[in-house]
Amino acid sequence: MPDAPCPSYLHRLARALMPRERLAACGVALRYGASGVVVRRLPDGRAAYSGLYRCGDFWRCPSCRVTLGIRRARQIETALRAHVDAGGSALLATYTVPHARDESLSVVLARLSDTWRRYAKHAWRDVLGTHYVGNVRALEVVHGVSGWHPHYHALLFISSGLPYLTPVCVALSERWSQAAGAEWRADVRQVARDGVAAVARYLTTDGVAGAAFETANPAAKVPAGRSYPELLYDYARYRSSADAALIYEYAAALHGVHHLAISPRLRRRYDFTDPALGWAQIADEDVIALLNSDEWLSILNAGEDRNLLDDLSRSW
Repeated sequence: MPDAPCPSYLHRLARALMPRERLAACGVALRYGASGVVVRRLPDGRAAYSGLYRCGDFWRCPSCRVTLGIRRARQIETALRAHVDAGGSALLATYTVPHARDESLSVVLARLSDTWRRYAKHAWRDVLGTHYVGNVRALEVVHGVSGWHPHYHALLFISSGLPYLTPVCVALSERWSQAAGAEWRADVRQVARDGVAAVARYLTTDGVAGAAFETANPAAKVPAGRSYPELLYDYARYRSSADAALIYEYAAALHGVHHLAISPRLRRRYDFTDPALGWAQIADEDVIALLNSDEWLSILNAGEDRNLLDDLSRSW
């Protein structure tokens, strides 16, 4: 996505396309019980607003998508690093299913989910036995020349004691072929010790290029299509009704669908709290200014909310 705009710009586009959804109030309306808006300083020096309602919709809200993705990446990186430091290993697998250009997203999602259930029921234990610890599974959805292409990325935590992981990768890939079809093999790779942070970002955020995805194979990732932010950006540039239709189909099909699934054993072993918690926690020294509701509405109606943050960020 060359020269991609900031998430706030994409958020305004999404708000215009879906004015009755929760994302329309996200970052604009005051949070319940809040009397005003806090202008705060972030750890990286940028300014930000607090005290505003956050919808927490990863799929449809570009702003929450970035925030939740970053927080989830940090959780996964912390857990994976602790696991590897303790002598464990990990595999990163990508699972896809057959899809046709004229198929709706909901149909392909149902096929992917059903195939996953049949695969995950026995594959982990049959191939890894007691060495299987748990997995983190992320859903990614793009649209390309072959239509909708939803797929899973799964990070498998494996305990110490397996000297060779290549046969494990082959066996897991073949198991997926048995469930999804002979032509659809899973891409399973070992995670290198120095690739922990890159893998965590790869699972949870958009636009992580294959160059940063240096696990067992440094080959660049070839994009399979346009992600939701790219669809929004293309709609902003070309105002295509076809792109608008894809955005509406995407929003409807993914309503209520989990982006990230973490196995219970991993949840018990590591800290995987809800990343949406704690947004309201602000240290006193980070507060720059307090705006009452009337002042906030004046700034918002004048369209100066983004400019105010940019000016404050440049002022120190």
